[in-house]
Amino acid sequence: MAVSSDCFCLLPIEVVLTILSLLPFKEVVRTCVLSKDWLDICKSTPNIEFNELFFVKPDQSNETREAQRRAFLEFIKSWIENHKGATIDKFSLSLSMPANVGEIINESVAFATQRGVKELDLDFVDRSKNENGDCSYDSDEALFELPSRVYEHISLESLKLYSCSFIETKVLNFHALKEVSLGWMEVRLTAIKAFLFNCKKLECLSFTRCWNSDKFDLGEEEHMGLTKLFLDKCNFDFDYFRVKAPNLKIFKYCGWINFAVVEIDSLAMEEVDLDFSLESSFEEFGHPIYNLVKDVCTARVLTVCSFVLQVIPTGPEQLRMEVDMDARHLIMKTALDDDEFIGISFFLNSCPLLERLTIEIGPKSELSDYEPAFEFTSLLFWIEYLNVCECLISSLEVVEINGFRGTLNEYRFLEYLIFSGYVLKKIIINMLKDDSGRTVEYYCRHMAELLLTCPCTSRNLEISIF
Repeated sequence: MAVSSDCFCLLPIEVVLTILSLLPFKEVVRTCVLSKDWLDICKSTPNIEFNELFFVKPDQSNETREAQRRAFLEFIKSWIENHKGATIDKFSLSLSMPANVGEIINESVAFATQRGVKELDLDFVDRSKNENGDCSYDSDEALFELPSRVYEHISLESLKLYSCSFIETKVLNFHALKEVSLGWMEVRLTAIKAFLFNCKKLECLSFTRCWNSDKFDLGEEEHMGLTKLFLDKCNFDFDYFRVKAPNLKIFKYCGWINFAVVEIDSLAMEEVDLDFSLESSFEEFGHPIYNLVKDVCTARVLTVCSFVLQVIPTGPEQLRMEVDMDARHLIMKTALDDDEFIGISFFLNSCPLLERLTIEIGPKSELSDYEPAFEFTSLLFWIEYLNVCECLISSLEVVEINGFRGTLNEYRFLEYLIFSGYVLKKIIINMLKDDSGRTVEYYCRHMAELLLTCPCTSRNLEISIF
């Protein structure tokens, strides 16, 4: 007896829709060609993503791209007209030049809100401008305005607006809102406070390439619900950066140092990522960087970049933080360059409870006016200038290095850890590879294997090379 190859037909429709909801929308659409039954099922999927880049290819001629865009807009209309589902969990719309297709945008948003959408993403960023590396976005205006019917949608839980402005005085009914992401537009401090004041369930705030001349001051009152705060390449007036969120657990900052005074009031910090790789000048930032790290010293997972490693020893303390840091996992993005040595030792000395150390080998931040905190001989640094850190004696068990190139600095640093790590259990060396998975430099493995012969203090150490 023949058995149907389409086993999904035997499953209840509710189960099939749950499975489809776990797939990217692009893959869901592809299943429509399987059969008419599949086509009908896909038209009920609760997660919808209309992305212009699925249709329009940037490397094509203008005429071809215009035809692809028309096909994309027709696809949106057809899908909305034929959708059979009663509810939508997530709706995402990403397209350029929104002013030319306002009617379709309003129809799409109406379609989503009428079906009780919980996650709404509207992205109208001009990708061609931003992909060319243009960072002069601090005067960009939003290209579209949030449709008015969204303000009445009280069941919304997540809202992402990229180059889509909103009226802050109308942010009153989002009582279920937990996550807000804003990007590529001006965002006033009063608008941020409006979300925090009116949305009592708000947990996550994210800003990407936002700008304003307001000071980033969220310290006038406690924001008890806020647990995540992300700022990516924003241009606020950070001369005074203050956040009062006692339950803030995750803080990630990527951008420039525009602040002189930093206050982050949180006792629940779990993960912090500080990325100032966009900076190209030293400018005596040692004190503000030190103060920022001091305010997040309770974080269990800490990620720092090459800039931080070079600059922090030039602050009030050269060798370590004045208080112990609580980091259990330290991630350092570094070239393991001589100029980063003091900063690396600074953090190892400051984290007495460190259990895991990850080294992400990458480019060094080249600072035109950089001066080290003190002079040293690089070949002897790990032997003469650094005592055995407390974490190497009592807590550090796992070291992982990604992008190992086999340089002398990489070898000597790992050699120091092997010799000084009393409780080390595992060192994982992931060699630098090209896109095909092949090791880039032939001597990488040779240098890595030489580490197997280094004097080892820990009796339980295992070194793995990949």
